[in-house]
Amino acid sequence: MSALESIRSYWNSRALGYSCKTRKDLEALDLDAGEESWLKRLLPHLDKKRMRILDVGAGPGFFSLLLARLGHEVTAFDYAEDMLARAAENARRYNVSLTLRQGDAQNLPFADESFDLIVSRNLTWNMEQPAQGYAEWLRVLKCGAELVNFDGNHYRYLFSPLYAEEKLRLDDTAHTPQMMQGVDPSRMEAIAWNLPLSREDRPEWDVQTLERLGAVDIRVSEEKQSARYMGQDREIVTAFCVAARRA
Repeated sequence: MSALESIRSYWNSRALGYSCKTRKDLEALDLDAGEESWLKRLLPHLDKKRMRILDVGAGPGFFSLLLARLGHEVTAFDYAEDMLARAAENARRYNVSLTLRQGDAQNLPFADESFDLIVSRNLTWNMEQPAQGYAEWLRVLKCGAELVNFDGNHYRYLFSPLYAEEKLRLDDTAHTPQMMQGVDPSRMEAIAWNLPLSREDRPEWDVQTLERLGAVDIRVSEEKQSARYMGQDREIVTAFCVAARRA
């Protein structure tokens, strides 16, 4: 089985757990207040007019559903069919309209300059060819349009002693029984050994790659935490957002 098919198989098995979390998160949101964490992060990137938005790596549809509820035309795109099936189920549950497309985020089946905005969350870290993915995302954006990528240094601990030591100290809240639904997380860890971004310090890699691809107006926000390594206090980047525009 190729790495891409192994990744698809793993995330198909995670679809139920992620869908449960998506519903829990959506039902905790108050769209009128607009103060919840993800709304606050997304709103600066949205126009008042209806936008055509691509959610790459949509999973069970958290971003897609949230943006569609705000009135935008959203395409939920994912390689895992079971994730898209959950996204369709959630769209019916919340009475929103989504376009669902299955495919590879590194080889998008869309024409050039198709979208006003691309959003993604927790996808690029598990791509085999992330630079090609970024190139494709820029290709399908309209000139001057923006991509907004939320990700983290997932599995960086496999190659970084600093991250490895900090992982031993922290609880792994992403692998709760409800989220995992009996799926063995070591399957993804085995795949991550061969994924290029497990070896990279991010978001530095993302910024350099986007610059090389000709993106402009690149902005980064980071979530950091203190770490102790070899007797010294350090900071590590756990999560981040990279935003950039097509020139």
